[in-house]
Amino acid sequence: MASSSSCPKHFDLNVAPKTTRDAKVWRPSFVSQNRHLTVNDSVMMNDTSAVIVAKNVFTPMDEILLIRRSDEKAIDDSMTFSIQSAASVLNMVDHLHAQANEIQELNTENSYLRKMLHESQQEVENLKEENKALLELVSSYSIDTQTRLDMLQISNENIVGYHKKLMAKLKRRRPLPS
Repeated sequence: MASSSSCPKHFDLNVAPKTTRDAKVWRPSFVSQNRHLTVNDSVMMNDTSAVIVAKNVFTPMDEILLIRRSDEKAIDDSMTFSIQSAASVLNMVDHLHAQANEIQELNTENSYLRKMLHESQQEVENLKEENKALLELVSSYSIDTQTRLDMLQISNENIVGYHKKLMAKLKRRRPLPS
């Protein structure tokens, strides 16, 4: 949003981009004989501002059409136009309100998803630490198991050696029955 310091205090609604058919482009000139309409003017609180706006809302063709009608018909048409304009503004307000709600919902969803992402990243970090601890434990078990296996193999070789010696001694003392 723009801050109030960057908002101009004076609007010149006659300023518009130049086109190749500039002569055919109608732009209302919200100007009175003595001044331009400013940011601080209020149509509801200032009759002069209301007159400036009312006089410049209609296109030149609308003015021609209204001049040809009776006063009652011109007033009726002006009122109809005013009601249609108000309805159009209300539709735009509803549209902008719906967009604001959608943006709010998206911001809420975005915040929720950021929170979920943060929690997921935290969980990943915790799992990495747990995985690292498990890898160290597996490595320790592997080294311990290999040491025990080596010891068992040496012990087994010793037992096999003792068994062979024992069998040799037994063969010498008495012959085995066949």
